[in-house]
Amino acid sequence: MKIKVWTDTNNRLLNWANADENRPVGPTDEGFEVIEVADAIGLYENHASIVDGQVVPDAGYDPDAARPTPEPSPEQQMIAALTLEVAQLKAAKSSD
Repeated sequence: MKIKVWTDTNNRLLNWANADENRPVGPTDEGFEVIEVADAIGLYENHASIVDGQVVPDAGYDPDAARPTPEPSPEQQMIAALTLEVAQLKAAKSSD
């Protein structure tokens, strides 16, 4: 499949998009390069380079580990605090 890639001056992948399969491979006057890849694996924006028309992901980069974990909402924090308090009260009551 052919894709459009935008890179910085160090050939770091900034952005990519699908390209028309009839487009020729290579740089364009439109500010991107068209390359051909087997699949979209390794197209990590800001974590890959384009070297000789090939995508080279950063060594050791794990996109799943880099995904931020959501913070609990204020409501979730309040429910957790109340649940802990109820558990502590139950534990104190059962030891009497």
